[in-house]
Amino acid sequence: MRKLLLFIPLITGLLSLNAQTQYCGTLQAEEDMQWLRNHQQNYVPNEDNRGGTTYYIPVKVHVVGSDEGTGYYNLSYMYTQFCELNEHYAATGFQFYIYGDLDYIDNTDYYIHDWFDGEDMMDNNNVNDVVNIYFVSDPAGNCGYFSPSDDGVAVAKSCAMPGGTTIAHEFGHFFSLPHTFYGWEWGTPDDNDQEWVNGDNCNFTADGFCDTPPDYLPYRWNCPGPMQTDPNGETFYSDGTYYMSYSNDECTDKFSEEQQDAMRANLLGPRNDMLDFPAPTYVDITETPVLLAPEDMATNTYMNYTYIGWTAVEGATQYHLQLAYNSTFSAVAFDIVTTNNYYEARDLLGDKKYYWKVRPLAPLNTCEPTSVSRSFTTGNSFSAIAETTIFDHLTVFPNPAKAGGSVTLSYRSSVGFDGTAAILDITGKQISQQNIQVIGGAGSISVTLPEVAEGLYFIKLSDDNQSELIEFIVTQ
Repeated sequence: MRKLLLFIPLITGLLSLNAQTQYCGTLQAEEDMQWLRNHQQNYVPNEDNRGGTTYYIPVKVHVVGSDEGTGYYNLSYMYTQFCELNEHYAATGFQFYIYGDLDYIDNTDYYIHDWFDGEDMMDNNNVNDVVNIYFVSDPAGNCGYFSPSDDGVAVAKSCAMPGGTTIAHEFGHFFSLPHTFYGWEWGTPDDNDQEWVNGDNCNFTADGFCDTPPDYLPYRWNCPGPMQTDPNGETFYSDGTYYMSYSNDECTDKFSEEQQDAMRANLLGPRNDMLDFPAPTYVDITETPVLLAPEDMATNTYMNYTYIGWTAVEGATQYHLQLAYNSTFSAVAFDIVTTNNYYEARDLLGDKKYYWKVRPLAPLNTCEPTSVSRSFTTGNSFSAIAETTIFDHLTVFPNPAKAGGSVTLSYRSSVGFDGTAAILDITGKQISQQNIQVIGGAGSISVTLPEVAEGLYFIKLSDDNQSELIEFIVTQ
């Protein structure tokens, strides 16, 4: 199995977070609204198109940090946000999934950017035929925005916390939706361009949707909001439950049916290339990883080699491992996404306490809870373990193994040789050894385990010139 991603966003030395002065920086001029206006002019409600089809939409995630590789968005928040995003869009039939590996960009000019650098960021990094989202520190002074000209979404990491709806709002823009208060972004519109309470001009003013009532509030507000008056003297309150309004996140909970129909039509029309990708399969994961090594509150682990292992979970295709400097995981030291059920930490600080936890992941399923957390503390010593590569493929089963039992090594090797298999403890001390014969091609070897204490061990496979290590855990 291969590791998909490793990065080390040290919290110290982060650039200071600029305060977001605006909620949404999306400004859709009338030329950006041509597709939607045409759709609305020819719109005929069709309830048969609602709720019966699932549309799988690929999202390329770009995680932006400073030039030094610091300040990245916390992946735990990101996976939770994707889970919540699919809940927000459930009525539309849209299901968003992360397309490919996460893309890490180290560029301070993008991390805290103005409009020109934001355009440069998207022009240089967008992937075709997917939704491109960039998690940054400050997207031109906004919580987020969709750029119609660059066809990408940028979101401030501080506005993409669990429970927030900024991403749902910006993705609404991506799929053609304007603000519910459209027209008020540039000041008070003429009386005839303000949506009236009686609905007589609802289909050609403001957002053009007749099932979203008038909204004159182009600023952040909390429900129920202030009373307003339309040009006919009718008083009303804006409905803050729509994601495309500017009401606080706690108020919003839906798209209107006409908004949903417009987004589906946009996906099936000008954005239909997004549907050409193979549809992922949802997997329901019913287990939580059990943390195996190091033992909870272990001390004096090696700075250059601490083996971190957990049980594999049926259905999981990836695991998200976090190591943090505090128990709340707000100060993340390592954010790892891997296909393995282990990680070899080789760049730890000395005399430092680390907390860690694991979340299982699968396509379309980032909703599973994390494991309970554990902690360990490093010492100031280095492991003597070293390794070279002589096999094309090597696995050990079972892992964990029982002391005094045996394990099977499955391998693939381009050459055969006679050699040895030695059991080593974590310091590199040899505990036992047996002769082995490796055949060219695919094969397996049975290795007998001595009676040893629980913990992490290595099998060292050697010929006359080189060796290779594989780690495993022993339980009683």
